[in-house]
Amino acid sequence: MPETTANTPRERTTVLTTPRLRVTTWLPGDLGALRVLHTDPRVMAHMASGVETPERTRARLDTFLREQQTPGWTKWRVEDAHGALVGRAGFRRPHRTAHRELGFLLAPALWGAGHATELARALVDWHEAHPEPGIEPALRAYVFRDNLASRKVLERTGFRLLGPDGDDTRQLVYERRQ
Repeated sequence: MPETTANTPRERTTVLTTPRLRVTTWLPGDLGALRVLHTDPRVMAHMASGVETPERTRARLDTFLREQQTPGWTKWRVEDAHGALVGRAGFRRPHRTAHRELGFLLAPALWGAGHATELARALVDWHEAHPEPGIEPALRAYVFRDNLASRKVLERTGFRLLGPDGDDTRQLVYERRQ
């Protein structure tokens, strides 16, 4: 289990909702469900980390738990109408920039039905409603060149292609300005 401290949350809170999904904070007990997601080769095929070891997923959850406290945003837990973990989505500060990066990862059962677009739109709204000193208002996203589905989601939500990522040529950089 992730390390429990005085700052470890004991209750889940809702960050935002969409018509079909709810984005919530993480709890230490989410590790098992997150491991299932992060060990699925289909889910992780377009993630730079690839399929994760249990130790790497534990470290990632520890990071999410810390980030949701400070700075107050992370790649949060995504659940369906029944409360089951079906993905993670939110933000991080990438590649030594002053931008937030939008990111989302969903279970295959949700692919192709508009969930990612619905989620991305809600996250863009959250980003715009929660400006932060030192964070650029333009939102960035990084996507593998061959991930056409995610590229379409970004384009449908107002992102424009900037070009290849200088740190990882497998990826493209997209940006959305307010």
